[in-house]
Amino acid sequence: MTSTIADAEQALQAGRQEQALEILQELLATRQMVVRAHLLSAIALRQLDRLAEAKQHIDAVATMARQAPNPVAPAMTVANEYLAIAETDLAEAMLRDALTRAPDALELKVKLADILTNTERAGEAVGLYRFATTQIPENASVWASLGVALQKNGETTESVRCYENSLARQRGQTGFYNNLLAGLLELGRPQDAIKHSADWVALEPANVEALAFHALLLVENGQQSEAAPLLDFDRLVQTRMVDVPEGFDDLVAFNQALASHVLQHEALKTPPEDHPTWHHPALKIGSYINSGACGPVEQLEQAMHKAVSSYFEQAGEDASHPFLGVRPNGYRIEAWSAVLEGEGNQKPHIHKDGYLSGCYYITIPEEISSPENGADGTVKGGFEVGRPPEELEMSGQFPSRVIKPAEGLMVLFPAYLYHGTIPFKSDQKRICIAFDVVPEERAA
Repeated sequence: MTSTIADAEQALQAGRQEQALEILQELLATRQMVVRAHLLSAIALRQLDRLAEAKQHIDAVATMARQAPNPVAPAMTVANEYLAIAETDLAEAMLRDALTRAPDALELKVKLADILTNTERAGEAVGLYRFATTQIPENASVWASLGVALQKNGETTESVRCYENSLARQRGQTGFYNNLLAGLLELGRPQDAIKHSADWVALEPANVEALAFHALLLVENGQQSEAAPLLDFDRLVQTRMVDVPEGFDDLVAFNQALASHVLQHEALKTPPEDHPTWHHPALKIGSYINSGACGPVEQLEQAMHKAVSSYFEQAGEDASHPFLGVRPNGYRIEAWSAVLEGEGNQKPHIHKDGYLSGCYYITIPEEISSPENGADGTVKGGFEVGRPPEELEMSGQFPSRVIKPAEGLMVLFPAYLYHGTIPFKSDQKRICIAFDVVPEERAA
């Protein structure tokens, strides 16, 4: 029986990319369903990470699209396929070519504006989005996109108006609340910002970024009593020394095994210079340290699970609490190593995908662990929670807590709490493994 496009689609949906490609190759040899066969081939090859081959099929569709009497739909399809394989320039060229033949095509203009915004050319995108708002003024998404472009272009006042226009048309949107709140803070309007952060939390009560903004804005607006449950460090920030795992005489031996594993991990490298949080010339990160974990890392992950269970037990059940009331029913642990070569710090940040965040200290320089460190009120190399980053331009008196690291210490805290490290200098390495407790299912 001759295979059909439907057979290829079925194989692709079942994850049998190679089988789908065999069927599609046969169809293309007989020139059946040429465009669809090329597109499905591109998808299958992309899923197999064979991007150069995928591009060849998209190029073939692009050639046919340029000959289509109505270029809008074909150009959009091709542009999206190019974007899926990170060929942004080709996607842009496809859209611009189609606009020469369909200059009033709104769909093409908005897609082009999206590309311009995402490639640091927001100023060029603004005009295209403005035109779209005149044609489809009730479209909330277009107003939000115009807001993003304006904000990137430094036009904060007008960008905030656009976000508010978008919310007036579709309240349930949440994707740009962070931009709106940051814009309002920049404009010195924290009282307006807190109204929106409250709406955001109401719409997405388990959203880490929403909780982070709302807690900070409560303090910024002088509502410390309302902020207190979210900033209850005694209840929500917990520390514990890890038990000595089986097979090791003490934590020193366990930490030596962990340090050796971390320093030999193939993923350990300095984050790129343009990374907003992690880059520091003295810092190396080893992503997915617990992927396929074995040996000491597997034992540490077991200790992490034990610590999470203990955290929940100590924090207690509290359905009315804005954080504890959205405890996940299931979770996984995502961990990474961090090696500071003798100095450095990390700016305050949050982990948006987690529920809880944590850190286990493997190796601590003497300058940090010494009894004298902290005697003057500043714990060099200390772990600090509560203080917001400077770029949020907040002036409130924010409560914070500083924890002095120690080898064998594990720290657990809500992922929405901004946290960072206090600068230090040393000729020794500071090695730790950080982790997130990532929800797989939220509580009902």
